Amino acid sequence: QLLCDALECEIAPLQQIDTVVIDSSSFTKVRADVYRLSFTLRNTAPTPIATPAVELSLTDLQDHVLVRRVFPATELGKNASVIEPGVELAVMIPISVKATGVAERVSGYRLLSFYP
Repeated sequence: QLLCDALECEIAPLQQIDTVVIDSSSFTKVRADVYRLSFTLRNTAPTPIATPAVELSLTDLQDHVLVRRVFPATELGKNASVIEPGVELAVMIPISVKATGVAERVSGYRLLSFYP
């Protein structure tokens, strides 16, 4: 830390995406254009890991992507910068789909965790 202070750098949490698992997820329609996305990220590493960003892709019946949205770690919870070993981070996000005609065509979704 002393060396980093002198060099004006920052020590950040370890980024190891292969140890972050999306344990469960659901995407539920609440109203015509409002959905609820719920998922759980779990750290399988023996050390704390930086919370990744999560990409949500909404798909149609043919599995074509209609809309994509990235949720940075800062939007996943107020204390979500690091996931401790063996800990699960449960996230629930309301999603509003305002694009004309898109909400009616949504039939599925995909989640992907990654480090930007």
